[in-house]
Amino acid sequence: MVLIIEDDPACRELVKAAMLEAGRVVHVAKTLAEGAKELETARPDLIVLDRGLPDGDGVKFCLTLRKDSRYRTIPILMLTGKGEVEDRVLGLRFGADDYLAKPFDIEELMARADGLVRRGSPELAGCGDRLECGALSMDLKARQVQAGGENVQLSRMEYELLRVLLERTNIPVTRDFLLEAVWKTSSNSASHKVVDVTVMNLRKKLGALGDRIASVRGLGYKLIAPGH
Repeated sequence: MVLIIEDDPACRELVKAAMLEAGRVVHVAKTLAEGAKELETARPDLIVLDRGLPDGDGVKFCLTLRKDSRYRTIPILMLTGKGEVEDRVLGLRFGADDYLAKPFDIEELMARADGLVRRGSPELAGCGDRLECGALSMDLKARQVQAGGENVQLSRMEYELLRVLLERTNIPVTRDFLLEAVWKTSSNSASHKVVDVTVMNLRKKLGALGDRIASVRGLGYKLIAPGH
């Protein structure tokens, strides 16, 4: 089940229609209060949460959920206004798993939603401390990365960048998102260069598997799973 908390009717119906077409059960709420009431009766596989709602701040609501053991592990995809970089940074810091700026492409939203649902599904519960993409693996508890069975020593930023890509395998990730998720900063032309250099160094350290980090022209990067 997907819970959509969005006060804009057009946006809410667009996301709802796409989720229904994908075969998902959908519950909708127009306010945070309605969203909280929905959570009392059902546990969603994903929450699509607007940043600005009539009765409160989506970021604060996100933080509240992360402090509650009942909802701590539910994936949250936050929607923000176009260009509101600070909002996106806050959302990621306070527990959102991903974000999209409005206006968004519905196919991209669905791809990100599918990735988040897969990460939170019971079938993957045994992999909660481990991320894998073919012969590339990351032990989250030990903070250890292996490529082709060999340990790889990464810097903190290289590790965090790879973690973001592994969590979103086959999904394009923008440079702006990487800056906010890894470096906790907003974007500019100079900071984009920092991302590119870090990716270049990461590719080298991963050896042959480094080629799986593909450049997405004009956007950023994505980690490609075997067979794709």
